[in-house]
Amino acid sequence: MSVKVSIVIPTFNRKESLKKTLESLFNQTYPKDKYEIIVCDDDKSTDGTEGMVKELMKNSPCKIRYFKVKSKYKGPSSARNAGIENARGEIIGFTDDDCIVSPNWIEKALSHFCSMEICGVRGITVPIARKKELKGLKKLFYIVDTQDTREFLGQYDYYPTCNIFYRKEQLKENGGFDPRLYALEDADIAWRLLEKGHKITFSKDVLVYHETRYISLLKYLKSLKKHELLALFIRKHPGFREKLVLRCIASKANLYPIFILFAASSYVIGSSIFFNVFTVVAILLYLWARVITDTNIKMYPLRILAFIRYFLIDFISLFYTIKGAIRYRCFII
Repeated sequence: MSVKVSIVIPTFNRKESLKKTLESLFNQTYPKDKYEIIVCDDDKSTDGTEGMVKELMKNSPCKIRYFKVKSKYKGPSSARNAGIENARGEIIGFTDDDCIVSPNWIEKALSHFCSMEICGVRGITVPIARKKELKGLKKLFYIVDTQDTREFLGQYDYYPTCNIFYRKEQLKENGGFDPRLYALEDADIAWRLLEKGHKITFSKDVLVYHETRYISLLKYLKSLKKHELLALFIRKHPGFREKLVLRCIASKANLYPIFILFAASSYVIGSSIFFNVFTVVAILLYLWARVITDTNIKMYPLRILAFIRYFLIDFISLFYTIKGAIRYRCFII
């Protein structure tokens, strides 16, 4: 039989978790001769990923292909594009090197491609619980890093590539992933497809489990540079502005960005009364969101200390967002 599905996995220095991902793909209910696995490894990878993958190739129940990917851009977009370019299947499934896919992952996803109107299928991603949870002061200095898409179900702009399938033809017609985007690249390709009139459906049976890690606060703060890309994304998809406002309103506790905008507008037009009122409301809403409703930290003394952490995160995020707006000459809201 010819290959019908290509599974593309971008990777960079995650040999151990990638091995678990590959092993979960070996145990699929879908016929082994009808799908292939394409590992796209960053050329700067140094942890022996290549050797591990090639060792697995010797006894793999399905076809594995390995590619070293060199790009001037950071992030997984170029690696995924290399996977698309080399894929032999008409359907391409994407997952990440820190995920474990369910045994019927491919089978359940392909059942939705019976109509040519469907160009994509997205599923649910849930975190794998760690045996030891962080407690006390450690919670202030580490950030939980995982994926949990259950709370985003139905959102038009959320299409994570740790668990999604597309028709190869549509991906190639739309130029694949934008390599400039090392964040929001998954939403970008989905929006471009949807704007062309293609349909992406959702299935709760297409299930992926995502590794849960704790990363240091310093490393997390450095990663916030990705917020620069929000302006580029909105420049490409102006309709996303409305989504941002609606998301703030829907979250209720996170209404403070809107009142910060009102305060800034009042300052620009010279209305000191409205500026003062909106500033006070924004501060109160910020305290509500970042202290009172922070159920991740139960003890209030720690919540107050956590406020400093949140302020740092929000300030740096705002800095990079504004920097991106200037760089790409695009208003965020």
